[in-house]
Order: sequence, then structure tokens, then C-alpha cells
Amino acid sequence: MKLIRFGEQGKEKAGLQLSDGSRIDASGFGGDYDEAFFASDGLARLASWLKSNQSAAPRVAASARLGSAVCRPSKIVCIGLNYRDHAAETKAEAPKEPVLFFKATTSLVGPNDPLVRPRNSTKVDWEVELAVVIGKRALYVSKEKALDHVAGFSLHNDYSERQFQLERGGQWVK
Repeated sequence: MKLIRFGEQGKEKAGLQLSDGSRIDASGFGGDYDEAFFASDGLARLASWLKSNQSAAPRVAASARLGSAVCRPSKIVCIGLNYRDHAAETKAEAPKEPVLFFKATTSLVGPNDPLVRPRNSTKVDWEVELAVVIGKRALYVSKEKALDHVAGFSLHNDYSERQFQLERGGQWVK
């Protein structure tokens, strides 16, 4: 299943993109694709709902604005300098341990929404990242069991203001 959320910013509804590319309104399922949805086996419940409701669910126009597929997750954990070329590009050594930092959950927007640049920004940079959506609580999970906790994957545009980040204090959250 491909989860979508559609509609006016801040008022998105849950939907699904079907294998033929068409989109349906899944708001009749109840709830949104948030932390509670994933914690309560929402994907399995949604798959069951889809079997019974796919043909009757309202269609979503191809022109409808898409929002973030996930509604306000509890956190966005990022890994910096996660490949050798990026480390070299920033003139940094490849780290021996992962460099972790957080992004504000309010930074998740739809794929075609405009970027809000910080006032006085001069060096906005971006990277396309693979986002891993964790679908259930995970604590000290073995490598072999890790994918059991993954609800899905998404593309994520990660924006940074490099002048603020690198030239004004070296903080990764700027």
C-alpha cells in the first residue's frame, strides 16, 4: 500500500495510491497516519478496510495537493555524513560512529509545497534522502529483527542553511 495524505495544508485527509496509480480517499477508515495509527497495527487494519471499501471509496483527483504521507511523527532522526562523498564534499572526515541529529516534525511538508527559507539565508542546500518510517516501538532490536519494525519507506528532501550551520556555530539543527 502507498499511503498518501491530500488536501489543503494543515487539513489533509488520509488516502491511498493504488497499484494502477489512481488515488482513493481513505478518511472513511478513520484517523490519520500518525503515531497512534502505526502503534495500533494500523497498516494491517487499513489493508483489511481496503479489501472491503476500495471500490466504494471516493476517488482523489490527480490535481489534489499531496501532503506528507505521515502525519506529525514523534521525531525525525537524521544521520549526517552518511556516505563518503558527502563527507568529502563538506571537507569532513567520514565519522567512525553515525552523526545523529533531529529535524522538527513541522518540517515535513508535501512534495510540491514551497520551501520556506530562513530570513537572511544565503546558502540553502538540499539532499534527497531515504526516509525509513518506523511502524512500532523498537528498543534494542537485533539486526535480524530490524525490518520487522519498519512500516515503509519514503523519499525525503532534507534542507539545510549551510551558512547558518557551518559558519555560525557548527550546529546541525540550524
